[in-house]
Amino acid sequence: MSAQVAPRPSADRRTSTIQKRASVLPKPSSIVIDPTVLIAQHAQLTGTHPITIGPNAVLHPHSKVSSAQAPVVIGEGAVIYEKAKIGVGIGDTEAESRRTSVALSPDMRDSPRGEGTVLGPNVVVETNATVEAAEIGEGSVVEVGAVLGKGSIVGKFCTICAACLVPANSHVPDFTVVYSSSERRTNITMQSRPELQHAKMIMHAKQIEIFKKLVPNNLAKWT
Repeated sequence: MSAQVAPRPSADRRTSTIQKRASVLPKPSSIVIDPTVLIAQHAQLTGTHPITIGPNAVLHPHSKVSSAQAPVVIGEGAVIYEKAKIGVGIGDTEAESRRTSVALSPDMRDSPRGEGTVLGPNVVVETNATVEAAEIGEGSVVEVGAVLGKGSIVGKFCTICAACLVPANSHVPDFTVVYSSSERRTNITMQSRPELQHAKMIMHAKQIEIFKKLVPNNLAKWT
């Protein structure tokens, strides 16, 4: 006795014809993206304020940029890794920032910047980091799981080490390394040797070229 063949589902029941659920995430009021930007699949751009992304910036899969409370500007060559979060209000850091800000000297508080987040040229934000900072200077690196509180300012060629916290409204001077949660030192080698700064930027540019060869670009979704 031959086995019976199950009936083929009708066209209206096939999964290929079912419409995907529309996203409920708010769309930014305006998005200005340079055509050389790499935005990987599953990267998120949400919010109600403008988002601006400069030339050759890279947003890896599952990175999140939110302009829900203030504008976001991502500078030329900035790289945002997987699960990194950028934008004011995207992380719940206020309570933690208040607990740790007592360790700062008075001259490292009271950021003069207003609302919004600006990532300077060639900034790197690594996996699972949260950035609500007002500004990050050129060539600085925010390592895995680090948190930058609202209104903080990080200078150029700084390193915020893994899992460290920069409290809200604090200031990290140029060439500073933040380590061991809140300890700080100056990177004298990088500060005194401009050729090393230049070499670092060359290597960063080559890394972006590799990303563009390996990571599929979903830029068309946002333009």
